[in-house]
Order: sequence, then structure tokens, then C-alpha cells
Amino acid sequence: MFKYTKRIIAAFVCLTVLFSLCGCGGKSVMDTISNLGKDKEPEPIDEIGFTVPYIRTDSLDPYKLTNSMNKYISGLIYDSLFKVDETFKEAAVIAESYTVADKKLTVKIKNGLKFTDGTPLTANDVVYSFNQAKASVTYAAYLENIDSASTDSTYTAAFTLRNTDKSEAANLIFPIVKKGSYDKTASEDIQTDSDDEESTTTASGGGYTSKIPVGSGRYTFVTNSESKYLQYNKSRLGGYNPKYAKIGLIDISASESFSSLFELNKIDFYCDNFDSGKYTKFTKISNNIELTNLVYLGINSQDSVLSEPKVRRAISLALNRAELASDAFAGCAVASALPFHPSYYKLKGCTLPTLNQKTDSAIELLEDVGYSKINDSGARYNENKVMDLTLLVNSENDFRRSLARGIQQALEKIGINVTIREASYSDYASSISSDSFDMYIGETELPNSFGLSRFFSTDGGLRYGISEKSETARIYNKYLGGQADMQKLIGTFSDELPFIPIAFRQGITVSSDKITSEIKTVPGDCFANIDEWTAQ
Repeated sequence: MFKYTKRIIAAFVCLTVLFSLCGCGGKSVMDTISNLGKDKEPEPIDEIGFTVPYIRTDSLDPYKLTNSMNKYISGLIYDSLFKVDETFKEAAVIAESYTVADKKLTVKIKNGLKFTDGTPLTANDVVYSFNQAKASVTYAAYLENIDSASTDSTYTAAFTLRNTDKSEAANLIFPIVKKGSYDKTASEDIQTDSDDEESTTTASGGGYTSKIPVGSGRYTFVTNSESKYLQYNKSRLGGYNPKYAKIGLIDISASESFSSLFELNKIDFYCDNFDSGKYTKFTKISNNIELTNLVYLGINSQDSVLSEPKVRRAISLALNRAELASDAFAGCAVASALPFHPSYYKLKGCTLPTLNQKTDSAIELLEDVGYSKINDSGARYNENKVMDLTLLVNSENDFRRSLARGIQQALEKIGINVTIREASYSDYASSISSDSFDMYIGETELPNSFGLSRFFSTDGGLRYGISEKSETARIYNKYLGGQADMQKLIGTFSDELPFIPIAFRQGITVSSDKITSEIKTVPGDCFANIDEWTAQ
């Protein structure tokens, strides 16, 4: 009997201890028991794991910067309402949920978010940031379908749309900064390990000021008299626990080469979007970054030859897009016969136009509309028209000049003679805006929703050469309103071809052997899984 009494007393004592341990924290005994034996996640290693470059003569202010590398770095300092995954589908970051009704997109943001200075992040900051983004060169293209933003509660922001688009949330990727961050009295999203006040306000080189708006992102910018780096934000809602606490920053001038620094082992990682249109010496490409930069062949449908849809379809079929993407863009492009990225989730299940070059089919189309004769110069003609066309391209862009030559060679095979006209950008832009062209090489950064209003709306900025009676424009408007599906839009576009898509450009990431883990990217973020990066 005594031994049983001892067992009962021992069990009672154990339970009493467990209750005493759990009572103050509000956890149940079962919670405590379930956590027994579990290891606490290790703290980040308090050192610089790897080093990346940024352009000191540009900025890390997301609304003032112009360089793509600085843009990617700023994405570590600032969060956004949404990001997109590899299929360009929206994924919530600061947002908790959203609804789209009529011409209004309403976003509820998470409660409890804070900026790195400890102040709450609210809908007022979202509206303030939207206004900054709308006026910026970097983010204006994503917000072309949004007229304004407002809020009537602490955690709800409403966006007024020009056209109802259920995919509009994917475009709300602009960085959220603290309201008033551009005021002279505003605090700075800068830490310092020095008592020297000057170290908190300026960084070395070219008069560049390190004052930047306050953010809430994965990292904060730290500067002192000796170094600059990013420090992980340990107070971020939901926690943030990367392998390394710091990312080193090497500030360089715009004239310095990323690849040269890489070869000298001064940096471990960099990204390049080739925004300049110039070829760059590649070192060790670790991954591609998908972009929404559509490269296309603009068509003047008012031209007597090009007004016929079958001629435009023949031109499209004559192009070997895979070859053009490889040759003209040094492999940093993905072929597309549509103004939608091949990875776009809304294309799943749709029948897509061919990407294959079909020279014989192209010739048949030309003969169907009377171009069955060939003159001494190799150009097809009928009773009234000769297939001699001019292709306009801006001379400053090496990619597009190379693409123009590839298109010229492809069209010669089907009996269309092409004269390439290289012009300075100002002359190029002037000729396009006045419809003084047969064809032109164009490029535009589309929003993540792949909205095409700039081609099809009455005031669209790229409606050059596109007929006011465009059937594609009519169906696109019905698509936005939910009266036509994606397949209908694809079919109409492919039949009419008001312009001819060629490819979507890609950026690259380059990493050293020091980084031993897999590097994953998503559109707009080359640091998507930086918290998992390991170094040797």
C-alpha cells in the first residue's frame, strides 16, 4: 500500500511542477509536454555571410533609385502588400486579404506590423507609399490601372481602378515606407554603431546621402565610418531567422563592373537585368530572373502591305523565336508568341499558338492574299504592292539591333525584303509616335497582371500603328469585364496580331563558390530565399 501511495504523491508533484511552469504564460500542460525535447531554432550567426554590390551614386531609396541591383537590395529593406510567385500569382506579404468589386480593390493589412523604428504600420502608410510609387519611374508601370488610393480605417486601404481586373493585386508590389519619411524631421531607417551623428546621415562617395525612408522589411541598412551592411530585422512580425545576421555591401560607382569585382573576389553575388541594352561579360550564371519586359515587333496596320492580318501572321510564322531569344539576347530571354509570360498561371489549360518556325505555312499565307510573284530583288509582289518594308530600331540598344538583323534574315526567306533603319532614341521615339514606320522593335515592362491597356485603350501609350477598329482591343475589354475568357483573348490576338510578341527578357544572378546553398528567385526578387543561404 505504501509503494502505491508514493507513486501517487510523485505523480502529483510532477503535475504540480508542470502547472507551475505553464500557469504564468497561459500555456496548457499539453502544450508544454508537446514542446519538451524540441530544440530552439538557432540564432543567426552574428557575422557577414556574403557580400553584394550597390551603386553609391544611385540610391537605396526605392522611389529614387534607377539601377536594378539597388532595386533588388531595397526589396530587402522594404516590404510590399504582395509579391508574386514563379507563375506571377500574387502572394500576401503585408496584406492579409483583398477583394475586387466593380472598379475598387480593397486590401486589409495585417494588424501588429511595425516599422524598424518601432512605430505601427497602418493603411495611412500604404496610401502614402502608393502616391510615392505612382510618381516614380520604377513602379509607375505596375500601377497604370490604378487612379488613386484612400483609407477609411486603420488597417484597410482601397484602390480605385480604371478597369476592373481580378488580378490587380499582383501589381501591388510597391515598397511600403513610413508616412512622412521624406520630411526633413523624419527618422531614418538607418542604424549606426557609432555615436558620431555624421555617420547616420551620409555615406562616402559622390555626395551620396544614405538617408532613406523607414521600412519594415527583412533587413535594415547599417552604416558607420568603416563599413556598410544589412542587419536582419529580428523584430519583424512572424519572425525572421536567416542563417547569417548580416549581408555585406560594397559601394561602387556606376562605371565599375560587377563582373570585374566578382573576378577579384570582392563580391559573392550580384544580379543584372541588362537594362542598358548592352552586352556584358558573363562569369558564372547561377540562375535566371524572370522579367515582365516584353520585346515585340510593332506593326503599322495602316500600311498597305501590313494592313492584311494574313501578312502579319506570315511574318510571325517566319520567326524562329527560340533562336532569336538565344542569339539576340545571349540566351537571357524566353520565347513567346503572346503578350503573356509563358509561366503565367492564367495560361494553364489554354491552347497556345506555336512557337515553331513554319516557313512553308508563312509562304502559303502570303500566296493566299496574292503575293505569289517574286521580283529580281527577291521581294514578293502583287499587282499593286511590293513587299519592301523598313524596320526601325534605336541604335543605342545592342540587343534590339541584333534582333532586327535576325528578323531581317528570317523574313527574306519568305520573300519580304527588310531595310533596317537605325536611329537615335529621340528620332526613334519621334518616328513611332507619329506612325512614321512600317515595323519597329519595341520593349515594354508590363505589370505583373500582364495588363495590355497601353496597347489597346484609346489613350494607350503604345497604341502606335494599331487600328482603332482592333478586334483584339474589343475582346480585351470584354476579358477585363469578365465577358470573355483567356482562350478567347488568345485566339483573337493570334488571328489579328496587332503587334507581334518575340520574347520576354530575363535577368541573371551570379554567385561565387562561397555560397553553398541553392539560390531561388521569383519575379522581382533575386533574394527570394536569402534566409536559407549558407556560406563556406
